[in-house]
Amino acid sequence: MLTKIQKIWAWVFVVLFLIPEILFSIVISSIINYSGKDFLTISSLFFDSRFFINNPTYFFISLFVQIISILGLLILSKSINKIVFSLLFIILFWLVFIFFLGYMSNTISLVF
Repeated sequence: MLTKIQKIWAWVFVVLFLIPEILFSIVISSIINYSGKDFLTISSLFFDSRFFINNPTYFFISLFVQIISILGLLILSKSINKIVFSLLFIILFWLVFIFFLGYMSNTISLVF
């Protein structure tokens, strides 16, 4: 069972994960884009489709915030439920994978 302080931190980490996810749909859109389909996010109403390509720093900052929030939730949920822990670990693995792919593609585009 979580204490009151741990519940507050859990909500902080959930909000830190959900705000970039709602705005940019990083996890969902990356899964759909890697499958070969197009996906419109809420951010497409405010930014053009090449916003993260033109500004990779914003992409890495939003990914970093999501990774930190999932790590915090992993630490808090380690003793609660194995299914939630497994799901959070899969999301963390996917975010790190996206971060690595984004970093490599940004590095390669700077070389060429």
